[in-house]
Amino acid sequence: MSQVLVLSNPSPGDVKPILGLASELITRGEKVTFFSSDEFKTPIENIGAEFKAYTQDLSVFKKEENDDEKPKSGLISALLEPMKFIDDIMVQIRGLKFDYAVLSPSYPYANIITQLLGISRTQQIISD
Repeated sequence: MSQVLVLSNPSPGDVKPILGLASELITRGEKVTFFSSDEFKTPIENIGAEFKAYTQDLSVFKKEENDDEKPKSGLISALLEPMKFIDDIMVQIRGLKFDYAVLSPSYPYANIITQLLGISRTQQIISD
């Protein structure tokens, strides 16, 4: 049984296809740890994956207001301050060993996280 890390942008267009893939991996005996936002917790847990929530917002559509700045989306904030997001993930998976990672195509930190963990990555191709 392999340990699989799934990192997805928290949007239906990214989560739904990877959710199907993760479900199939679980059916085949893989153990899946799936990062997303709280809104996807129930469907992720329903397939038998371990759910981990991003503590920082990666949503492209959700706006955050700062007193001294213009509103910016969670993804823009993530790109401007990448270590907040990378450190959050690394802290939550400390002590876990993964064999490979599955990532949504637009996941911003795929290379860095897989290099830090020393694992290979598979990119989910989304097609209509």
